Amino acid sequence: MEILTRTAGSEEIALAVRTSGPAAANPVLLVHGMGGDHHTWRPLARALRTAGRTVISYDQRGHGRSSRSPSYLLNDFRDDLSFVLDGLGVEQVDVVGHSLGGQTALRMAMSTPERIGKLVLEEIPPMPRTQADLDENIAPFTGMADRMRGLWSVARYPGPVLRFDHRMSDVVTRQFDAVDTAWWDALSLITFPTLVISGGDRSFLPPRHLQSLTDALPSGDYFQIDAGHSVHRDRSDEFNRRVLDFLRL
Repeated sequence: MEILTRTAGSEEIALAVRTSGPAAANPVLLVHGMGGDHHTWRPLARALRTAGRTVISYDQRGHGRSSRSPSYLLNDFRDDLSFVLDGLGVEQVDVVGHSLGGQTALRMAMSTPERIGKLVLEEIPPMPRTQADLDENIAPFTGMADRMRGLWSVARYPGPVLRFDHRMSDVVTRQFDAVDTAWWDALSLITFPTLVISGGDRSFLPPRHLQSLTDALPSGDYFQIDAGHSVHRDRSDEFNRRVLDFLRL
């Protein structure tokens, strides 16, 4: 892996980045969710390389081999992503983001839409749009059922859990404690093809919220796989086929 060091104010953030596969003009960037790292994408990365795509993955701040940080604002993650692309000299990518990684990717798309060709958002928690959304108290990370399904994965590869900065959870969650209509308004900027994947009723995140997100996107497409919050992990073959088909369009 390559370590890219970003200076933000008085802080230096080291971001661990992996690039693999054939040199192609249209790389795919994979952004993991909270508590994971780039290893979570191994099946998808393998399928993408087989399809002839360059694959870029990295550990978000506070995860894996990247630095911990005193700041875990959602826009910090966004700025890290832009820095990774700048550091690699990549102008435009297709992006697949899971959960927090979906928020990271979508926020970058809102600020610099020209950098993304196509976007896949797996189980992304939308920002609250109304008081009713707030009253549902949906946390932007996995519920107990999803955690139980992930125990085998943790036992097999405990690294992400051991390296994860658990202080991050409360900081990220608090940012979902206020209505954010500006986030919803900015979805109009996402004019490129976007696939929203829901984990269905087995997920802590009700599918209707992801359907509402899809409806708000100018070129949104919705797909549901009843697998819970980590679709790419628990139904990898079906997830990978759907993503590759979408990226080939």
